Amino acid sequence: MGYFGALGLGYILVEVPLLQQFILFLDYPVHAFAVVVGAILVASGAGSLLSRHLPWRTALTATAVMAVLYPALLRAVFGPGLGWPWSARAAFTVLLLAPLGFSMGVGFPRGVTETARRRPGLIPWAWAVNGSLSVVSSVGAALLALSFGFRAVLLAGSFCYLVAVASSTALLRLPRRSG
Repeated sequence: MGYFGALGLGYILVEVPLLQQFILFLDYPVHAFAVVVGAILVASGAGSLLSRHLPWRTALTATAVMAVLYPALLRAVFGPGLGWPWSARAAFTVLLLAPLGFSMGVGFPRGVTETARRRPGLIPWAWAVNGSLSVVSSVGAALLALSFGFRAVLLAGSFCYLVAVASSTALLRLPRRSG
């Protein structure tokens, strides 16, 4: 359950600070919310759809690394892009967020698949833990940001994805259910 909890926490802890950073780039909070959350969810859906064909733990590790590197990348590209028309900035936002969102979408379905092979009775618990911690982390992200800044929230999200990598290793050590 630590795996699904780490994913629930990590997803929101990465998403919230990115949303905050893109508000400045896209001018209006409502528009930024729609573009950022929409881009991450659509890209995550694509990652989920293709997850069975992708290296699972590599995607989790890539998410952790990208979460740490994105602030520097965004600082480098936001300046020149501020003069662009809004539609170009929105399209650029989608392109910037697609790789991160895609990798964020791989972990949950792969974890569910592996849990179903080993402990199918835990699938409802996996959903419950993931969903509960996603809700909790939305408030936690705001509190962390107020206390330590958005960079700390992204680092916490990155750490959660590394915890998921470690937890996935433990999950894969469980014996497969026979029959």
